[in-house]
Amino acid sequence: MKTRRCESWVVRLGLAAGVAILGLSGEPNAASAAEVVQEARDALPDIVRDAGVLRLATSLQWPPFGYKNDAGDPEGIDIDLVTLVAEKLGLTVDITNVKFPSIIPGVNTGRFDIGANQMSRQPEREEVVQFVVYFRSKMGLLVREGVTDVDVDHLCGRTLALTQGSAQINVATRLSEDCVGRGEEEITFLFYPNSADTYLAVANGRGDGFLTGQAVGVYIATRNDKLHMTRSTLADTASIAGIVVDKNNDQLAEAIQIALISAIEDGSYMKILEKYGAEDGALTVEEVRNPPDA
Repeated sequence: MKTRRCESWVVRLGLAAGVAILGLSGEPNAASAAEVVQEARDALPDIVRDAGVLRLATSLQWPPFGYKNDAGDPEGIDIDLVTLVAEKLGLTVDITNVKFPSIIPGVNTGRFDIGANQMSRQPEREEVVQFVVYFRSKMGLLVREGVTDVDVDHLCGRTLALTQGSAQINVATRLSEDCVGRGEEEITFLFYPNSADTYLAVANGRGDGFLTGQAVGVYIATRNDKLHMTRSTLADTASIAGIVVDKNNDQLAEAIQIALISAIEDGSYMKILEKYGAEDGALTVEEVRNPPDA
């Protein structure tokens, strides 16, 4: 198996007296750490096991999966889940906050061991990385509060705000092509470098809406009085998100999968999803082992 190791650029937040919150340094906190799953730890590549650290790349602008809380610390489904998986592997987590398009290249070059940002499995991504799946999502439309005439099922001639490098671009492109194929006006796209800028654009009336997973949209709308998540979801847009691992690092992917299955079986996985109101996106053990298309 091919593994790489290079110096990680680490974001260490909330440190006190040399002890890191969320297990970012040192040994796992005995009071809160999950029990180590020996089968999963034994499956780890030697270089990761010996280092004692799982280097995570994420973009902390995608609540409820990854964001900074009021104290400025990393929080979210992905943060909690990766931390839990790392504890089951007997590792701690180094979190680096990067721009979304940098996650996969960072994993490919060995700067990071894994990436997590509710990243959906797509054929072009699976050419260069592999996924340990953990969540199912359906897409809806986030709009400016007060807007009532925009329907996610009727977007021809509308303008969508999109985040560069996101899975929504492929969906929006397909929807626009369908519009043209029916003789209707194409969808116009506005691109922004990150999720925060995309939300701001929609809130300020630039674009008619933002395609996003239902869990994300509901979370954002409950915390931003300028935004509203429509109820309808797009048919045939369910997607499966996964933790990204280098395509050639089968050992690490296997170890993470074993740890994740353990979390599903002991209920700790579901507790994380319930904490963020996202339990509808839970996968079964069988789906983690044999990922469905959606």
